[in-house]
Amino acid sequence: MKRALLFLTFSFVSIFSNSQKGQIGAFIPIDSPIKSVMPNMGTNIGFGLQGSYSPFHGSPFYIELKGSWGTYSQKSLDQTYYFSDNSQTITNVHYKSSMRKYLLGTKFMIGNDFRAVRGFITPQIGLAKYRTNIVITDPSDVDDCKPLDRKTTQKDIGFVYGGELGIEISLDRFNKNHSDENKHKLVISGSYLAGFDHFEYVNVKYMKDEVHGTNVTHADADINSTFINLSTNEIHEHKIAELYHTSLMYWGINIGYVYNF
Repeated sequence: MKRALLFLTFSFVSIFSNSQKGQIGAFIPIDSPIKSVMPNMGTNIGFGLQGSYSPFHGSPFYIELKGSWGTYSQKSLDQTYYFSDNSQTITNVHYKSSMRKYLLGTKFMIGNDFRAVRGFITPQIGLAKYRTNIVITDPSDVDDCKPLDRKTTQKDIGFVYGGELGIEISLDRFNKNHSDENKHKLVISGSYLAGFDHFEYVNVKYMKDEVHGTNVTHADADINSTFINLSTNEIHEHKIAELYHTSLMYWGINIGYVYNF
């Protein structure tokens, strides 16, 4: 009985391990927001890594994990801040806004594995994260006004869903010595991504050098920072960025390379 169990266990492990199949690769995502949903969001361009695993030999089904890191806005602006005594200071503010995605998908291949061009479709679910770093340069003025917090970070994270539809093009077919291997592939796909809930994000592409210190705003909310006048010890709070609160919805293009093993 023990020998039979050992034999069955060994056979199962051998078959399972010999039939493992996967992909690893890298890609460039270009995520374009749907303006009717996200009118104040910019295009996100970045870099990503992916890994896929198929538990059974010859199966068109893969479990795929993709992570990408991109930037949708990066800018430096000279901002003018007005104080209660009608004095003002001008300082440079650096903004960098990024988007990260971590997606788990079930990838279904269309067509034979040894074809030169093979299609796929991948429903996905995962997380998206927005992050904006705001760095205020110390202003040099006669009043010696300083920001109490030079660096401010705004971030939000939430669940997303979507999918990809694309093709894999065999690069080995262009090499006569490796025409039968089909291990190296160019991947081109279109994608859709949406959020289960609203997201908060900053985009300074639409923000101008304007009067800060008033209650005027064209966004859903303001991000403020506190300044102190070292001569009078007077505390001032001023708007340094505009915060948007919308649904998340993108169309995307992904171009990459995968290695099959």
